[in-house]
Amino acid sequence: MITRCSRVFKHIGRSLSLSSVQESDCPQESSSPSSPSKHPQLEIRTSRRHFGVVGLLSAFCVFAITGGTATLILGWICTFHDTVAGEGGVISAVRSGSFAVRESSNLDEDLAAYQIHAETLRILTFSALASHLVSLTSAILVTLLAYRAATQWLHASDNPDDVNLTPIQYGLLVRTLGSGSLMSIINTLRYISRSRRASAPRFFKEALVGVTGIYLLCHMVGLVDLWLHSSARSISVVRATSVNSEALYGITYDDSRCGPFNNTELPCQKLIYPYDGEISYAHEEQWMYLEGYDAAADINPYTRLEYINNTSILVPGSAKNFKSQGFTFHTYGLRVECANLRDSCDRLSVPAIENLVPGATPVTNCSKAGYPRIPYYTSGELKESGLDTRNIESLVLGIIGDEMGGMLHGTADFSSGWTSNPASTVVQLRWPNVTAHGETVTPGVAYTNALDLYVTCSMAYLDVVAQYDPIEAEWSIVATDLSSPELASVFWTPMIFQLGTDDLLHDLKTYVMNRGSQTIDTLESSMAKYGMAYVVPMTTFIAASNVTSPQLVTLGLYPTAPTLILITCLYIYSLASLVIFFVACTGNNRTIFVPRQLTRKMESDKETSALEVAQTWLTDPLPFIGTTFPGWDGRQAARSAESDPLRQVYDSDWELGNVKIGLCRGSNGEMIFGLKHQSHSRSRRYGRVFQVVDEESAFQDKVPIHGNVLVIPSLAAVGKAES
Repeated sequence: MITRCSRVFKHIGRSLSLSSVQESDCPQESSSPSSPSKHPQLEIRTSRRHFGVVGLLSAFCVFAITGGTATLILGWICTFHDTVAGEGGVISAVRSGSFAVRESSNLDEDLAAYQIHAETLRILTFSALASHLVSLTSAILVTLLAYRAATQWLHASDNPDDVNLTPIQYGLLVRTLGSGSLMSIINTLRYISRSRRASAPRFFKEALVGVTGIYLLCHMVGLVDLWLHSSARSISVVRATSVNSEALYGITYDDSRCGPFNNTELPCQKLIYPYDGEISYAHEEQWMYLEGYDAAADINPYTRLEYINNTSILVPGSAKNFKSQGFTFHTYGLRVECANLRDSCDRLSVPAIENLVPGATPVTNCSKAGYPRIPYYTSGELKESGLDTRNIESLVLGIIGDEMGGMLHGTADFSSGWTSNPASTVVQLRWPNVTAHGETVTPGVAYTNALDLYVTCSMAYLDVVAQYDPIEAEWSIVATDLSSPELASVFWTPMIFQLGTDDLLHDLKTYVMNRGSQTIDTLESSMAKYGMAYVVPMTTFIAASNVTSPQLVTLGLYPTAPTLILITCLYIYSLASLVIFFVACTGNNRTIFVPRQLTRKMESDKETSALEVAQTWLTDPLPFIGTTFPGWDGRQAARSAESDPLRQVYDSDWELGNVKIGLCRGSNGEMIFGLKHQSHSRSRRYGRVFQVVDEESAFQDKVPIHGNVLVIPSLAAVGKAES
């Protein structure tokens, strides 16, 4: 009696032989439809259409996932790229070596929450996601590659002259395309490297190269992701965000104070009028004096002075609440340049005093400098002994053409008080009963009872475009331009009416007494400050431009090389799926025709893509198992044409029992290690084990077939037949 194990292998052999016979018979039957046929058979039909969609869902998944992730990373970088850190876009990023990306767009959170939120580096999240998705989609891409191999396999099977797969090559190809793992690739490479082996078809080698490339590309994405994670970093910076609210931080001239420009009158004629026998300036508008004084003393809450680049400009004060914003604004400035007249004026000739203290003798006249009325005085005289009784007062005198004014009635001393811009002035300052100290070069003249300073100054009034930086809390001048002569004449008027002259005496006294070398510089800055301080009442506020609010931002710095390599790999992965998809579709012109008698419901004929079925044979062992253990329900032919591997195998523990592995006796009686049939315990209910041969003979001999209906006898009938 032949053992159960040997009967299983004989049964497998008969099944394979039957399958091969049916395969060889199918073309003959299909070629002659008029030939009689007992049972409906499967047919392979070739379509004239050389393009059929196959694997669309798989291709779309790979393309959408990998290409979408690459586009997400690239789009995120372009959208949230920091324009300050990377002003030149991608080119500047390549030069600097990293992409600077803003990590948060929610600027309404408090500072602590914002800093925590900004710690999430999103490109790293996308990179990790891409690495994970690529590892998932690699199996799908290998499945798409199997369509290409299946197309070539079908073609080689139709042409006997073509090189086709040997059994070992088929097994290696199934494992390689079915898993795409490193061990399957290594085993296939070991086989390819053999010196003595059967010739391998071209599609076998192409499939191996494709799977190896997919494996390497998949792990390259993982390595690039690791590289990006190890080299990316974050920094905290402050960036400006646009503010749409109106900000009245700019400063402009208000003609309601002085009236419009009228060259037939004095500049600011509205505020110049007689008072107590003299011509005065704004005597009844004391608030203007107080406002200008407060600005000079830096206690005016609305307008302040800033001295920048030798220019004094007007800026908004603390009451304007501007410190949390950056902005560009219009304002006015004054730049003063002075030159000492000490070497251009005549002095009293007293050799003994000159030898002891150079420059200590009094100034008699500055005609050589072009100012014959300097020093200006109305009484007294300078005696040869050095005693000076002249009533020299401290004055800021204006020069318009050949006229000098300001000593009596301000701008009313001129025939026309409209000056050019820059305006010319001569400053004479005297500190009575003050003696100079030290032995450095004196800035003026010093003698027994007075200390004098004579200077000529150019006063340039400017239209200024300035900017405030809230981060550094600093003012800066963006651009300057000379103001109109009319505006300069108006702004010049308070100085010529001697507003600020006493302040100059106070600021310079310490420098002059100590013969300081910074006296002229101090005079320039002081004249610029007081010259603009008394202009404040003539101005009003206007809207600033480019108003921004500073925000603390965390920037993610991503190295350019790994970022671009990651994006490139993902796009290559995505395009590879499309290429493989279209190549597979071009070879999808064969279909398997299944007659309705072989279908489950037996309602209509069915057609299945031969490429789909062949692809399952290259990626899954289930079709081979389904052919080896076909089942005895009469539907094994229809199952062989299913594109779903799970539906190609008959599953029942009643008829076929289980499959176990171990030693069994082969066809020649030798013991081999392999699969053997194991009947279910329920098959012993009649006190004996059903033999495989008996079951098959009972199935073939006892089971009647009436037309297309398969009649399965009861177990009792089968048992009776076997007895």
